[in-house]
Amino acid sequence: MPEGTIHLSALMCGRHRSAVIAQIKEKLRRGEPVRVVSTQLVEAGVDLNFPVVYRALAGLDSIAQAAGRCNREGRLPDKGRVVVFVPPQPAPPGILRRAASKTVSVLAGGQSSPLARDSFSRFFRVFYDDSDLDKHGIERLLTPNGELACQFRTAAQKFHLIDDRGESLLVRYHGEKDKDDIAMLLAKLKQDGPSRWLMRKLQRYSVNVSKWHFRQLQDDHQIEEVWPGIWAQMEGTTIYDQTLGLILDAAAPSARDLVL
Repeated sequence: MPEGTIHLSALMCGRHRSAVIAQIKEKLRRGEPVRVVSTQLVEAGVDLNFPVVYRALAGLDSIAQAAGRCNREGRLPDKGRVVVFVPPQPAPPGILRRAASKTVSVLAGGQSSPLARDSFSRFFRVFYDDSDLDKHGIERLLTPNGELACQFRTAAQKFHLIDDRGESLLVRYHGEKDKDDIAMLLAKLKQDGPSRWLMRKLQRYSVNVSKWHFRQLQDDHQIEEVWPGIWAQMEGTTIYDQTLGLILDAAAPSARDLVL
C-alpha cells in the first residue's frame, strides 16, 4: 500500500485505536485521500464514512457490516462502491472459512441483491443448519432431573456467549497527544497496587491475546507480572509498535494451541 496507509486492528490498545480513528475522521472531514487496512474491528462500533470499501470474502453479515462504512452519511451523489474480493489465502479453518463458503453458496445464483433480506435468511439458514448449537450440552445441564434439580454451576462454567479464552496484558503505547504516561501508571501500580481510578486509566492500554501467544511472550521474557494476575510489557522491549500495535510471532499456532 502507498506510504501513509493507516492500520487498524484489535492488537492496538484502546487508546491507540481511538487516536487513529480520530485521525481518519479528520482526514475524511477535510476531503484528504485516506487508505485504511483493518481487521473486522472496523465493522462494529466504528463510525467511518468512505467512498470505496474493499472487503475480503466473508460471511454475508460481515460483508454487510463493511458495506455500512461506504457512503455511510449519504453525502455522495452516487451510492459509493463496495468490492468483495477473494483473497490469495482462505480464512483459517473454522467459523470464518465456513461463513465465507456459505456466502458463496447463497449468492451463486445471483437471483437477488446480495444484501436483500431474503439473502440473509438463506445465509443464516444454511450456516446454522449443520452447526452444533449446543456443543457443551447446556440445555441438558439446565433440564431438571427427577428431583427438579439443575446443574446451574456446571452450566455457568461451560457457557460463554462469546468464546474468548485469551489473556489480557498492558502495553507501552505512547500517543502524541497522551496526557498520561504509561510508564508512570505502571510504576504506580507496582508501588501501590490496583485502585479504581488507576485501573480505569490502564484499561485503555490493554490488549487481548491468545493463551498460546501469551505463554510465548512469557517464555521470551517480553512481559512481566506487575501485580498478582496483572501482566504488562516489560520496559525496554519492542513488542508494541506505535503504528501497528502488538507485534506477535509470525509463526502461526495450530487451532488447538489457540484455545488451550
